Amino acid sequence: MRENYLFHEEQKFTQWWLWLLLLLIIGYLLFDLISFSYSSDEIFTVGTIIFNTENLIPLILVCLVILLFLILKLKTTLSKDYIQVSFFPFFTKKWNWSEINTTEIVTYGFVGYGIRLSLKYGTVYNIKGNHGLAIHLKNGKKLMVGTQKPEELANVIKNK
Repeated sequence: MRENYLFHEEQKFTQWWLWLLLLLIIGYLLFDLISFSYSSDEIFTVGTIIFNTENLIPLILVCLVILLFLILKLKTTLSKDYIQVSFFPFFTKKWNWSEINTTEIVTYGFVGYGIRLSLKYGTVYNIKGNHGLAIHLKNGKKLMVGTQKPEELANVIKNK
């Protein structure tokens, strides 16, 4: 079925600074979760491990956020009949070309990551970068889907 696609792209969160931030937070919470008790007269002994359970819930929440970032995918598919956007695991939406008024590749400033609302672009689906496919539907709604392949996508739209 993939050979019927005019364009297909899958994006994941791969920004190094995002993963570094999440790993630093988890490292801090793990370090704080396990603390060592030292007796003042036994400086060279490791001592007793004490678990500080105050940070157990934040640690679990950060681990769940990391798991979410690992499985999140933004998939964009153009076929001769439709444009489909999937923000796995949350939703998949499809618009037939007959529902679409115009499409264009845009370069934008920072609009945030994930699913956002923008006055200029409508609903924005973005994982990284500053290029996107702006879609204006015949019903007046607007949306924009981020892309890492703006030239390839522009060629597909132009030849559509």
